Amino acid sequence: MLVLSGCGGQSVCADGDVLKTVRKLFDQQQFGQFIQAPPGIFVVQEKSATLTSTDEQGGKSFCSVLIQLDILEMSRFTGTSEADLAKMKTEAPKRGLPLTKDYLVNYTVQPMASGRNHVTVLP
Repeated sequence: MLVLSGCGGQSVCADGDVLKTVRKLFDQQQFGQFIQAPPGIFVVQEKSATLTSTDEQGGKSFCSVLIQLDILEMSRFTGTSEADLAKMKTEAPKRGLPLTKDYLVNYTVQPMASGRNHVTVLP
């Protein structure tokens, strides 16, 4: 399990619009530009959004956040039958297998003159 902590006030890293963009870009990294994942597959752990550093010269904020993959929802999306999903749900805990996976996603946020933020998810 990954644990992040942050201190101080609300940063641009935890802005709702920024996190929506991070999720959208993460989806595109995973599935490509033309396949949209259902909302329940990847869940942004908003409280984990952390400012890691800033570039004072360029005005960029370097951030990270945890995005959780729901393995059952991913399996449902890829066409696994309901019977197999039920079996996975009961068997995984018995075998010590997780039903979720956390991804640590790094991204940058740069304010633009328009007042909006330019978000880049790093590979």
